[in-house]
Amino acid sequence: MKAIVVTDQAAGTAGMKLVDRPEPKAAINDVVVRIHASGFVHTELSWPSTWTDRLGRDRTPSIPGHEMAGVVTALGYDTTGLSCPWSGRSRHRPPAD
Repeated sequence: MKAIVVTDQAAGTAGMKLVDRPEPKAAINDVVVRIHASGFVHTELSWPSTWTDRLGRDRTPSIPGHEMAGVVTALGYDTTGLSCPWSGRSRHRPPAD
């Protein structure tokens, strides 16, 4: 898969590179989503979560992006559902059937 990755926080947007990454595999209780579109704002490069996880471990190379749209392509073992807390809050809704 193609992805834009960042590895150097000091480089800013100049440090963003389009690279080939391996297709992710679904682990236990995971959902894999093939992303078709994603938002990005330059301030993401200053967000701590772009560079470290909740335990403070390094996350680089990191793939920035938020407000994603895509299709579920794989469910991990024992995955029983998917919840999107932001779904339904979009200003752009499909027409009613």
